[in-house]
Amino acid sequence: MTGRMVGLLLVALLCAATVGCSLGGNSTPALASLEPAVSPDGRRLAYESAVEQRLKLFVRDLSTGVSEQITDGTSDDFSPAWSPDGGSLVFASNREKGNVDIYTIDVASRQLRRLTTDAGNDMYPAWSTNGRIFFNSDRTKAWQVYSILPDGSDAVVVVANPAP
Repeated sequence: MTGRMVGLLLVALLCAATVGCSLGGNSTPALASLEPAVSPDGRRLAYESAVEQRLKLFVRDLSTGVSEQITDGTSDDFSPAWSPDGGSLVFASNREKGNVDIYTIDVASRQLRRLTTDAGNDMYPAWSTNGRIFFNSDRTKAWQVYSILPDGSDAVVVVANPAP
């Protein structure tokens, strides 16, 4: 999938979630809850949902059915993934306007930490059982897979693609 195709898909999903437009015409309902991620213990579900036309992260207790919003503000927060211990989420956000970066949030304390600061867009994070966080970035003008430590250090290219 090309960077342009990924960008178009992201725009379509953000449109569907934030302003209620639908994919596939009027017969498809608007998306309300996206990108589910089950916690390592299987007890909770993290997902993104539109709140006042912005994507926010929620955690749902699967035994009680109670959901709690864990991010707020004027940014879009999306693509949640659980830490191996289930205590934190990694996600992408446009908190720095005009750019998407990778953040973590401690689910209990709501402590937020920005992990990437590159001018490129960093998105679609995944937290490995070895502790490293993998994500896509267009920082070289070609979408590549990078890996960082949970403190944001030691960025390495895992899968390189040639620039267009």
